[in-house]
Amino acid sequence: MGILEGHLIKERRKALGLRQLELAEELGMSHAPIYHVENGKESISLKKYRQILNRLGYDLAIVDKDESKANT
Repeated sequence: MGILEGHLIKERRKALGLRQLELAEELGMSHAPIYHVENGKESISLKKYRQILNRLGYDLAIVDKDESKANT
């Protein structure tokens, strides 16, 4: 995950009126993984990433690159 994804996560969190610490507490984790994702600093586990995305109303999808190119 990169800085673009982190920016989207940060904007959604703010739009929902959540602070990093509040989101972290809801998810039962420290705020460090959220900080790292939002700032593109460090990778976190896929499980934690999915928890964050799900809480913010996003879904994680795996897309076949070849199929997505064929659909454009």
